[in-house]
Amino acid sequence: MDDRFRMITDLEELSKRIDKIEKQKTDEVLTLVEILSNAAFFGEIKQASCGYAKDGQCSFFILTSEAKSKIPIVSDCRVKHCRETSIHSHLELSNITCALCESQFYQPTTFMMPGSKLKPKKIKKKNKTNENNKKEKQVR
Repeated sequence: MDDRFRMITDLEELSKRIDKIEKQKTDEVLTLVEILSNAAFFGEIKQASCGYAKDGQCSFFILTSEAKSKIPIVSDCRVKHCRETSIHSHLELSNITCALCESQFYQPTTFMMPGSKLKPKKIKKKNKTNENNKKEKQVR
Protein backbone atom coordinates (compact mmCIF):
# COMPACT_ATOMS: atom_id res chain seq x y z
CA MET A 1 0.00 0.00 0.00
CA ASP A 2 2.92 2.32 0.69
CA ASP A 3 4.20 1.90 -2.89
CA ARG A 4 0.74 2.62 -4.23
CA PHE A 5 0.48 5.85 -2.21
CA ARG A 6 3.95 6.93 -3.35
CA MET A 7 3.02 6.25 -6.98
CA ILE A 8 -0.16 8.33 -6.70
CA THR A 9 1.80 11.16 -5.07
CA ASP A 10 4.44 11.03 -7.85
CA LEU A 11 1.71 11.15 -10.50
CA GLU A 12 0.07 14.15 -8.84
CA GLU A 13 3.42 15.98 -8.72
CA LEU A 14 4.10 15.10 -12.34
CA SER A 15 0.67 16.39 -13.32
CA LYS A 16 1.31 19.69 -11.51
CA ARG A 17 4.68 20.07 -13.25
CA ILE A 18 3.11 19.42 -16.66
CA ASP A 19 0.35 21.98 -15.96
CA LYS A 20 2.98 24.54 -14.94
CA ILE A 21 5.00 23.92 -18.14
CA GLU A 22 1.86 24.18 -20.29
CA LYS A 23 0.93 27.49 -18.62
CA GLN A 24 4.45 28.84 -19.25
CA LYS A 25 4.26 27.81 -22.92
CA THR A 26 0.85 29.45 -23.28
CA ASP A 27 2.18 32.65 -21.69
CA GLU A 28 5.21 32.59 -24.02
CA VAL A 29 2.99 32.16 -27.09
CA LEU A 30 0.73 35.02 -25.98
CA THR A 31 3.79 37.24 -25.44
CA LEU A 32 5.11 36.42 -28.92
CA VAL A 33 1.72 37.12 -30.48
CA GLU A 34 1.60 40.48 -28.70
CA ILE A 35 5.13 41.39 -29.84
CA LEU A 36 4.39 40.41 -33.44
CA SER A 37 1.08 42.27 -33.50
CA ASN A 38 2.78 45.42 -32.19
CA ALA A 39 5.55 45.05 -34.76
CA ALA A 40 2.99 44.54 -37.52
CA PHE A 41 0.98 47.58 -36.40
CA PHE A 42 3.96 49.93 -36.21
CA GLY A 43 5.53 48.38 -39.31
CA GLU A 44 2.38 49.17 -41.29
CA ILE A 45 2.52 52.80 -40.16
CA LYS A 46 6.22 53.01 -40.97
CA GLN A 47 5.72 51.34 -44.36
CA ALA A 48 2.96 53.78 -45.32
CA SER A 49 5.25 56.76 -44.75
CA CYS A 50 8.49 55.25 -46.10
CA GLY A 51 9.88 56.60 -49.35
CA TYR A 52 11.70 53.32 -50.00
CA ALA A 53 8.56 51.13 -49.97
CA LYS A 54 7.86 50.80 -53.69
CA ASP A 55 5.96 48.23 -55.74
CA GLY A 56 5.89 45.72 -52.87
CA GLN A 57 9.65 45.85 -52.40
CA CYS A 58 12.12 47.80 -50.26
CA SER A 59 14.33 49.92 -52.51
CA PHE A 60 16.51 50.90 -49.53
CA PHE A 61 18.33 47.56 -49.72
CA ILE A 62 19.83 46.60 -53.07
CA LEU A 63 21.00 43.00 -53.16
CA THR A 64 22.76 40.95 -55.78
CA SER A 65 20.67 38.36 -57.58
CA GLU A 66 22.56 35.58 -55.78
CA ALA A 67 20.86 36.68 -52.54
CA LYS A 68 17.59 35.12 -53.77
CA SER A 69 18.92 31.64 -53.11
CA LYS A 70 20.15 32.57 -49.62
CA ILE A 71 17.41 34.88 -48.26
CA PRO A 72 13.80 33.69 -48.64
CA ILE A 73 12.22 37.18 -48.71
CA VAL A 74 14.30 38.45 -51.66
CA SER A 75 13.10 38.66 -55.25
CA ASP A 76 14.15 40.27 -58.54
CA CYS A 77 13.71 44.02 -58.78
CA ARG A 78 10.31 45.22 -59.95
CA VAL A 79 10.67 48.77 -58.64
CA LYS A 80 9.82 51.24 -61.37
CA HIS A 81 12.54 53.86 -61.81
CA CYS A 82 14.96 52.01 -59.52
CA ARG A 83 18.22 53.89 -58.98
CA GLU A 84 20.24 50.73 -59.72
CA THR A 85 20.50 49.84 -63.41
CA SER A 86 22.22 46.42 -63.27
CA ILE A 87 20.42 43.16 -62.51
CA HIS A 88 19.69 43.03 -58.78
CA SER A 89 17.14 42.10 -56.10
CA HIS A 90 15.23 43.73 -53.24
CA LEU A 91 13.59 42.57 -50.00
CA GLU A 92 9.86 41.92 -50.23
CA LEU A 93 7.88 44.33 -48.06
CA SER A 94 6.18 43.14 -44.91
CA ASN A 95 5.01 44.95 -41.81
CA ILE A 96 7.57 43.06 -39.72
CA THR A 97 10.57 43.90 -41.93
CA CYS A 98 9.46 47.54 -42.06
CA ALA A 99 9.12 47.65 -38.26
CA LEU A 100 12.71 46.45 -37.87
CA CYS A 101 14.18 48.67 -40.61
CA GLU A 102 16.41 51.58 -39.64
CA SER A 103 16.33 53.31 -43.03
CA GLN A 104 15.70 56.74 -41.50
CA PHE A 105 19.18 56.59 -39.92
CA TYR A 106 21.27 55.46 -42.90
CA GLN A 107 21.88 56.02 -46.61
CA PRO A 108 20.56 53.41 -49.09
CA THR A 109 22.78 50.36 -49.08
CA THR A 110 23.99 47.88 -51.68
CA PHE A 111 24.73 44.42 -50.34
CA MET A 112 26.96 42.30 -52.50
CA MET A 113 27.70 38.61 -52.47
CA PRO A 114 31.41 37.68 -52.73
CA GLY A 115 32.61 37.85 -56.33
CA SER A 116 29.67 39.99 -57.48
CA LYS A 117 30.04 42.35 -60.42
CA LEU A 118 27.46 44.74 -58.98
CA LYS A 119 29.15 47.91 -57.76
CA PRO A 120 27.57 50.23 -55.19
CA LYS A 121 26.86 53.72 -56.44
CA LYS A 122 28.69 56.46 -54.66
CA ILE A 123 26.52 59.13 -53.11
CA LYS A 124 27.69 62.61 -53.96
CA LYS A 125 28.20 64.79 -50.93
CA LYS A 126 27.28 68.42 -51.23
CA ASN A 127 30.11 70.82 -50.77
CA LYS A 128 28.96 73.05 -47.92
CA THR A 129 31.57 75.73 -48.58
CA ASN A 130 30.28 76.22 -52.14
CA GLU A 131 26.70 76.44 -50.84
CA ASN A 132 27.70 78.97 -48.20
CA ASN A 133 29.58 81.06 -50.80
CA LYS A 134 26.52 81.07 -53.08
CA LYS A 135 24.28 82.18 -50.19
CA GLU A 136 26.71 84.98 -49.27
CA LYS A 137 26.77 86.21 -52.89
CA GLN A 138 22.96 86.23 -52.98
CA VAL A 139 22.82 88.27 -49.78
CA ARG A 140 25.26 90.91 -51.14
